[in-house]
Amino acid sequence: MNNWPFFNRIIWKKKKAVKKEKIESKKLEKEKKEENYDEIIGRLAAFFAHEIRNPLTSIIGFTQFLEQDKTVKTDPKISQYLSIIKDEALRMESLIQELLVLATTDFQKDHLSIIDVKCMVEKTVAIFEMQPEYESVRFETDLLDEVYITGNESRFEQLLVNLMNNAIEASKGECIIHTRLKKEDKDVWILITDNGTGIPEDLIEHLFSPFFTTKEAGTGVGLPICKAIVETLNGELSIQNQQPKGAQVQIRLPLMKNTP
Repeated sequence: MNNWPFFNRIIWKKKKAVKKEKIESKKLEKEKKEENYDEIIGRLAAFFAHEIRNPLTSIIGFTQFLEQDKTVKTDPKISQYLSIIKDEALRMESLIQELLVLATTDFQKDHLSIIDVKCMVEKTVAIFEMQPEYESVRFETDLLDEVYITGNESRFEQLLVNLMNNAIEASKGECIIHTRLKKEDKDVWILITDNGTGIPEDLIEHLFSPFFTTKEAGTGVGLPICKAIVETLNGELSIQNQQPKGAQVQIRLPLMKNTP
């Protein structure tokens, strides 16, 4: 009789194991369905993006052609309307291009190389500084030498350009963009801080959701692409508000092995 509790425990453990296996099986099945769903959505997005881009290219081409017409040039209203059509069509083309990147790009297949992080930050800042529309923006840097990561250089530049551009757009009045590099154990932190108004706390968790945007003319695709690039590099990307104002983009990336 004393042995019954022992056998009861064995039976209970077996039932628990079977139940756990069923839960894990259902979880895997759900994840597989979600992956298939994401793949289908990606294919549909790519298909519609291609189909929309073809007539859009024609619209842009014809508006540019009409802008050169003598009759159009003499009519200010028609010129203004054509300019609006062209600008909106170009904005749509930009959105479609970003959608295609998000839907079809396999970041895992990118060509990898050694990236000098300090060099890339300086290059990105120089790209902005040479453009007249950013002459009122003050760029400050606090960088470290000999900071190397492994990744795709073109993607990494795209990441920095997107994030700095977001920081500039978030700032009003005197715009200051501060970029700092910080080493921590086997990682490097890239911290991009602006002096804007910050982000409402209830919106921060949605920032990396596709098509979510806080801008009037935003597409909601830029930050998800940035997140995908960072995750491909085995890193993390987050955005936090700063005191007394502004926001900070925080990128954590693993340093290349043997980095001092």
